[in-house]
Amino acid sequence: MRDNLVKRVAFCTFGCRLNSYDTETIRTLLETKGGWNTVSMREEADVYVVNTCSVTAQADARARKAIRRINNERPEAQIVVTGCYAQRAPEDIAELPGVSLIVGAADRGRIVEEMSLMNRGELRLSVSSIDEATKFLDVPITEMMERSRALVKVQEGCDLGCTFCIVPQTRGKSRSRQPESVLNQVVGLVESGYTEIVLTGVHIGSYGLDLRESRALLAELISQILEIRGLDRLRLSSIEPSSVNEPLIDLMASEPKFARHFHIPLQSASDDVLGRMQRGYSAGSFVALIEKIVGKIPDCGIGTDVIAGFPGETDVEFNKTFDCLAQLPISYLHPFTYSPRPGSRAEALGDQISGDIKKRRTRSLKRLSRDKSAEFRLRHLGTEMSVLVERDERSGLCKSGLTDNYIRVELTGEQNRQGLLPVRLIDSTDTGLIGEVVG
Repeated sequence: MRDNLVKRVAFCTFGCRLNSYDTETIRTLLETKGGWNTVSMREEADVYVVNTCSVTAQADARARKAIRRINNERPEAQIVVTGCYAQRAPEDIAELPGVSLIVGAADRGRIVEEMSLMNRGELRLSVSSIDEATKFLDVPITEMMERSRALVKVQEGCDLGCTFCIVPQTRGKSRSRQPESVLNQVVGLVESGYTEIVLTGVHIGSYGLDLRESRALLAELISQILEIRGLDRLRLSSIEPSSVNEPLIDLMASEPKFARHFHIPLQSASDDVLGRMQRGYSAGSFVALIEKIVGKIPDCGIGTDVIAGFPGETDVEFNKTFDCLAQLPISYLHPFTYSPRPGSRAEALGDQISGDIKKRRTRSLKRLSRDKSAEFRLRHLGTEMSVLVERDERSGLCKSGLTDNYIRVELTGEQNRQGLLPVRLIDSTDTGLIGEVVG
């Protein structure tokens, strides 16, 4: 790209919190090392960066649709595509109109240089083997596009071998960030005005296992973060069942700043299905874990992921999952309709479930999630809780926020205050609660 062009860049992000953090990493690199100015997707930009997800076939389709839409609406702009889909199937993306650069996970740190070499009408491909992604890409981010809540990535990649998953092929082996770097970033974010930090990673529970010098594990890292002056709340992103241990539960139970919220993927409550998935735990051990958590943290918000229609899943096996979830004290679930991922071992299992059956099972799990969520929320009516109030970007008002146990609260009246506020919960909606700020 010629230096005399106005360097305006906009970002379109799909997928999980981890992808959101990766977008922040790219934005920071472009602004600090490349002299780019970030604008919103609603504004005209010279380059649009699309950060893709590839967890399902639907995620791939959404990314392709977005790329086509950007090309139709902004034909003069150039499009850069990165993320898991770009790493997994760059040849698919190369066929889409308007794409000037495809950047894989192992090459993300080179994006400033790669974008400087783009030429309109030509395609650059920067997708190395994922085996070359051996080090944590550490970028000191202290300003984010979302204001109240800041993400901090502490770990990348995964060494587990779940048969349905392609994360090891798209993000590489597990690698941890040095604890000193994590702590320094949290301090910088708190000094910039963020009141809640969310720790994120691909397999966050494996944090520190590869740091031979310090061997700092997740619970130890969290303990150090909680000591940082000015931090109001710390939250964990999704964590595997095998990683939720006694020290972590006890820490959450005893530390008021550690948000009472776990998201722990179950995927199935049939041991036979879990075996085919190679998940490494049983339904019984998962149930025991949830019971242990609520025994020590009664109002803990607990979410889970479930896959509907995994190859060979019978009605009996699905009903085991449904009944188990119905009885467990969880507050919500994220159902995923199984779709074969090219390169995953589950792709070769055969015995695929029909689309109609998978959709029917997914719908029933969504209804269960709505019921569980409503039941959990209504338990808190009439109580007073601390809510992290966020400012709405469009209206400028502070209209809603989250409790520490992950309940969305809409506020009555107009509010100009954000951050942690005491709120009395007075009514309910279809998706959350209504509250009024106390004092």
